Amino acid sequence: MGEIHQFPKTAEEQEAERQLTEAMHTFNVAIKHAVQCGFEIELRPGTWSFTTYTDMPVPYIDFTARLSGRHV
Repeated sequence: MGEIHQFPKTAEEQEAERQLTEAMHTFNVAIKHAVQCGFEIELRPGTWSFTTYTDMPVPYIDFTARLSGRHV
């Protein structure tokens, strides 16, 4: 079996990875705090189909946060 050698990431790729990791950590902390304060959280995955920078759909997460018993 052959060995797998990964190419080093560019500075731009490293920064994108760092930003994504930081954003996900911040998002998870915010969700946890909102739930502790009584919010009901609903997450919905989606995709942006029309982008100019890739042929593939780009995933995103949409969410709703509402307090129990307080529906508009």
